[in-house]
Amino acid sequence: LTGFALVTELSAEDKPASAPAPPADLAKIDIANSTEGSVPGGTTIVSGAWSVDAGAKKLKALPTPLLDATLEFGPEIREKSAVIEVAARAPDRGKIRSRFGAGLYGKNGFQIRTAPARGEIELVRRGAVLLRKPFPMTPEKLLHLELSVTGERQHWIVSGRAWSDEEARPDKPLFEHKVFASELEFPLAGRSALVATPFSGEAVAFSSASVRLVPPPLPPDSPKK
Repeated sequence: LTGFALVTELSAEDKPASAPAPPADLAKIDIANSTEGSVPGGTTIVSGAWSVDAGAKKLKALPTPLLDATLEFGPEIREKSAVIEVAARAPDRGKIRSRFGAGLYGKNGFQIRTAPARGEIELVRRGAVLLRKPFPMTPEKLLHLELSVTGERQHWIVSGRAWSDEEARPDKPLFEHKVFASELEFPLAGRSALVATPFSGEAVAFSSASVRLVPPPLPPDSPKK
């Protein structure tokens, strides 16, 4: 008897769906290829003093002058869902501890920020703290912060995560906050930003910063790709 191999072609509907590729970065601060004492290309100093330490491959918010330092990067994001992630170290001096964070949509947007003196992570908008969550921090360890803002019909879901460099990114957010679009007063439109206040007298050192857009969810009756 002669054996035959039966080969059947799966239709497009029968083929297993492949996992979608993760969204590409909309913008990323290129610290590694920046020159000593400069600021990376595509960034704008809004307040404070910022400088690249080329040897350490860090972008530093300098302690002099002592200000709430802000550095913007990337294009303006207007009324679109986005995620920003940064990693930094903020040295302390006894009980005097520096803070840092990241923001989306410029001065009218949201920021995730450390409050190490209280052992908390804060969600901030227009200078007002919207919520606080306990989170232990060790100054000498690199800390990752992630802020996600996702639009859903007439409201936005703002969530945040924090984790040390020795840990994996947590699956569950540290906080989630719902904001109705009618409550915002100002549109969510502006550039992404790094923020830092070097209270300790030492520079806050950022190792990385990137932002990406979040694609809108498919309608429930849309065919899966």
